[in-house]
Amino acid sequence: MAVIGAALTACGGNAVPPGTTNTSYGKTETSTVSGPKTGTVAGRSTKSFTQDVPRRSQTQKPKTTPKKTAAIPFKPIAAETLTGLSEKAVLEKVGEPELMRGEGDIRVWQYRSDECSFDMFFSPAAQSDAKTDDRELHHMLARMRRGNEKISIQDCLDQVRKQRLSRG
Repeated sequence: MAVIGAALTACGGNAVPPGTTNTSYGKTETSTVSGPKTGTVAGRSTKSFTQDVPRRSQTQKPKTTPKKTAAIPFKPIAAETLTGLSEKAVLEKVGEPELMRGEGDIRVWQYRSDECSFDMFFSPAAQSDAKTDDRELHHMLARMRRGNEKISIQDCLDQVRKQRLSRG
């Protein structure tokens, strides 16, 4: 144990007792020896120590150019222009819905933003055969997800599209 204690004492160097402050930390003492300057920093001997060396806080960081981010331009789609479009055309304009459900011959697509829900109701196209599954958008509905406040179909559609653009 005595050997371990002696070894630990030797490693202590210029240790400061608890509750006191090392007042010589960072101060430089130089000697008058000719040739390269030698001295001590905080009680430690240094070789070839020069006063010209800038401290870390004085060094300049390399200049970096800020990253540029491009804003994705938002082009609103007028909600009234969607009425009468096929499912495929709506899919191309608005994107994939979060929820699709069927209610008889009617299909309902639901889109959601953080604030509202937007429903599109597709019914069989008037000019289609019974053999095809073509549907057209006939009705839209928008409502707030929380509370009883009203929101227009256009405002909710815009929110849904903006949120999708921001998420990529």
